[in-house]
Amino acid sequence: MKKKKQKTKKIQPFPIERQIPWLEELNRRDQLSIFVGAGISASCGLPDWDTLKSMLKLEVESQDVIVPPSDDVANIARRVFGSKFNAVVADCLYRKGLSISKNALAIANSGVRSIVCFNFDDILEEIYQSECINHSVVLNGERFNLNNEHVTIFHPHGYVGRFDSEDEYAVGNIVLSESDYKNLYDDHYCLTNLIQLSMLLTKTVLFVGMSMTDPNTLRLLKKSREVGVKGWHYALMVSGSREEKETQTKRLRRMGVDPVWYKNHSEIPKLIESISK
Repeated sequence: MKKKKQKTKKIQPFPIERQIPWLEELNRRDQLSIFVGAGISASCGLPDWDTLKSMLKLEVESQDVIVPPSDDVANIARRVFGSKFNAVVADCLYRKGLSISKNALAIANSGVRSIVCFNFDDILEEIYQSECINHSVVLNGERFNLNNEHVTIFHPHGYVGRFDSEDEYAVGNIVLSESDYKNLYDDHYCLTNLIQLSMLLTKTVLFVGMSMTDPNTLRLLKKSREVGVKGWHYALMVSGSREEKETQTKRLRRMGVDPVWYKNHSEIPKLIESISK
């Protein structure tokens, strides 16, 4: 006689009023990580990805090189500028200066010790230094320890500091072109992916300033679900229409991510402060 197949118990997310208290509790236990996206850099006055690529295109064209609409400007720029590519990107990034936003300050003062920052800039590092918060920066290929007593900031897409030297720019490696992203996506076991996956497997992640559409992030979320992670991650998401919220909620929950809705970007600092330890 065949045994009846037992149904897997479905784990439901917390109701909205329990989201923030739960995140605050996780932070107190050092079980919370924050994944930081371009929205935080943009809040400090830095260009978003589309603007950065447009600026990079102008730099390439200033070298009398034509950029066809269908080609990847970052790939062309890397060929044109060679070892100076990172320096050119840094110039585009910091050219108009920046101002530290309340959003970035809130993240730095949250008490969360594991930060994954997908941006190239050194905004968080500058805040940690000025606030005298002990921290370390980890780039792809470097040794790391997720159990440090201090803040660890991991830059999976690389890093170009505002005050780096030409030599430092020359040896750095950033993920910007389509081929860069493809290589990252194809190499399941590269350190960049393994560190992100380890966070998704061992901690609860709060996504801040991210659109939640990056293919590599979505793949890693799916993989963490496949290996048995039943808890929920969370993403700060700006409210749209009722229909948009319903669609986004269904999409995110299929990946094990529960949206934390807010109406205006000015609400982000209060939300993060409310989970700070």
